[in-house]
Amino acid sequence: MKWNKYNPEDAGKWTLVYKTVGEDIKFPSGKDVFGATSFQGVFTPSGFHRGSYMLTVDDGDGIDAFPVLKTCSEKDAFDKAKDAAKEISDRLGKPSVILMHATPGFEERVLDGINDVFGNEVPVFGGSAGDDDLTGKWEVFYNGQSTDSGFLLVGFTGKAFGHFLSGYLPTDKKGVITKAEGRIVYEIDGKPAAIVYNEWTNGLIERYLDKGGVVLADTTLRPVGRVIGKTFGVPKYLLSHPHMVIPENKALTFFTEFKEGDEIVLMISTKDALLKRTKQVVDMSLRGKDFKGLKGAILIYCAGCVGVVMDEINKAIENFKDGLGKDVPFVGCATFGEQGCFLPERENRHGNLMANTIIFAE
Repeated sequence: MKWNKYNPEDAGKWTLVYKTVGEDIKFPSGKDVFGATSFQGVFTPSGFHRGSYMLTVDDGDGIDAFPVLKTCSEKDAFDKAKDAAKEISDRLGKPSVILMHATPGFEERVLDGINDVFGNEVPVFGGSAGDDDLTGKWEVFYNGQSTDSGFLLVGFTGKAFGHFLSGYLPTDKKGVITKAEGRIVYEIDGKPAAIVYNEWTNGLIERYLDKGGVVLADTTLRPVGRVIGKTFGVPKYLLSHPHMVIPENKALTFFTEFKEGDEIVLMISTKDALLKRTKQVVDMSLRGKDFKGLKGAILIYCAGCVGVVMDEINKAIENFKDGLGKDVPFVGCATFGEQGCFLPERENRHGNLMANTIIFAE
């Protein structure tokens, strides 16, 4: 495996490409080229760069990939994802891992479709395509076809490991969602959700309660979490990023779905913790695994967290390289939502403000 700035003449048996908005790339005939748009830049071993960058594989690497691109809406995302998963199953049987890149808005439905075919037997890792400013210029693409409403699924064979990590810690602020619909939370413990969140965070979104508005930048280090299993007795949290205050009823929207009865806790992190988690996600991926060496990797890192660490983002890259080894090639995408598999439960979930990786080994 190798990485470089994208050049169609250097594309291998299959090539994963991450690019920033506005980059037009050419697709060579007879080779599979697929990928997604990334927020503000692409993670590479040499830094976080604008442009288009690739991770490419040749026959000798022993890693097969089967990509499927579908255009869909929330209404038919489940059925389209089920069809895509069946195509992967027909071609590869049970893949080692699936890389998922959807456009924002219906990620849960895509995961539901995958799980309908594979159950919890195949781990899914990935992230939602991003753009520079949340204006919907994101896209996923495969061999000259692209969509700004749909998804890309890639089944991989060979030895591959992954992990899904939050890098946040719980506080003592907890509650139960008592009224919700999809990604809108109306009430927590019977009170307006935005008011409760504002109280939990000592007035963090006070200025939005009457006028409403987007609170993403204000809340990146203070998301809410749900416990999704435990490892050695330590809870694992799925994060949800507060998005917008609806002033009429003081509801709070998120980039994930909730249901009534969900128990949530206010989470907290720091810039330093977000920088360090890129090594932690590698360490957790490789823990207890049997392999001779590493061939390459994919890094998925939340765009909201990129905004927090941007002035020191190369530290996050160096930490990832420290975990992998300095010479292991990789590319990475800054995403508007993250998908990953919680182990050992093998539950594929959609969250926010998280990091994950797929690591290819021999």
